[in-house]
Amino acid sequence: MKVEERPPPPEPEAEEALAGIPWSQRLRSWGLQLLAPAISLLVAAVIGVLVILVVQRNWNDVTEVGSAMWNYGLFNRNSVAFILGRATPFIFGGLAVAIAFKAGLFNIGVEGQYAIGALAAGYVGYQVSAPTFIHLPLTILAGMAGGMLWAAVPALLKIYRGAHEVISTIMMNFVANAILLYLLSGALKDPNQQGSIAQQQTPPIKPSAQVGSMVPFFNSIGFNFRGSAPVTWFFVLAIVAAVLYSLTVRRTRFGFELRVLGTNPRAAEPSGIRSNAMIMKAMLLSGAIAGLVALQDVVGIDDRMKLDYIRGYGFTGIAIALLGRNSGLGIVAAALLFSFLDRASSGIGLNTGVPKEVTTIMGGVIILTIVIAYEVVRRMTARRQLREQHDRA
Repeated sequence: MKVEERPPPPEPEAEEALAGIPWSQRLRSWGLQLLAPAISLLVAAVIGVLVILVVQRNWNDVTEVGSAMWNYGLFNRNSVAFILGRATPFIFGGLAVAIAFKAGLFNIGVEGQYAIGALAAGYVGYQVSAPTFIHLPLTILAGMAGGMLWAAVPALLKIYRGAHEVISTIMMNFVANAILLYLLSGALKDPNQQGSIAQQQTPPIKPSAQVGSMVPFFNSIGFNFRGSAPVTWFFVLAIVAAVLYSLTVRRTRFGFELRVLGTNPRAAEPSGIRSNAMIMKAMLLSGAIAGLVALQDVVGIDDRMKLDYIRGYGFTGIAIALLGRNSGLGIVAAALLFSFLDRASSGIGLNTGVPKEVTTIMGGVIILTIVIAYEVVRRMTARRQLREQHDRA
């Protein structure tokens, strides 16, 4: 009998797990949940210090790295704009992965899904002529449709042929990259490029399909960002998507059925939940959100689709979903943390003699330690609840 591998089942929602429990015990449980990420950050910082000492053998370099991360990562003139702008695709990537996780699926194909979504959005952006209130939503919907199309293939393979989504989504990433290279080097390549070296990119999208920058808004409330700071109104869309995701998962029938399927697939069918239909819906919704990952670059920053938009957002989204425990608020916080580390690495490279890859090491350590810490907290909580039930009996 074939046993199908699945990702770890999602944790029960906090309010459901704590229903009927006194407030003192609830606060203790929440404290343990907050302790896990705090410990992981502390361990990552300690290991980062040890790595610096091993490589540089000088305590002064440790203080220089800490100062560079703090001052350049947070208090540089454009750091906040960079962090918010960089966090935008991370949020979408984390949400796309989390939706699949909730259904007990492992969507590693976000990388290919957002590539096809960005290509579809770029095509509609320069090919269609319409007023902004039609053209911009149509471009965004085209990106979502591209991601859904690419997610539908592994979903169909899983439902009708039993193919594991981990393998099929990984393979679809390679196919997407090949399609991108073929089209951006041929049919969709911008023929009007200036200079001797032609870029693999589409023609520029029309102004009616472009998303505006948030820099004027931030500068109007006291910031002093440069005009080209990479933060657009897509950040607001990412926050709205996180809120809608949380409400959908926690407050709707679809979200309940999604969590039942992910937690106990054997109980789904007897409960009246059509497993295959839910798998298809979860993968399509995951693909639709994945289609938004690179749209900020396409319609908000460079105003065209480029081959180099394949930047690992999808794989980073897996780490963000795990770190955020598949919750909307957690994913936003994890995306901001990874964006900060990305910004801080630039400060380390510019202001110290320490390799900036130390932030990559810290990011990896955070992921490993947060997984371990949450599992320890889960076991401690389960053991305490079992002991309390035994005492009451």
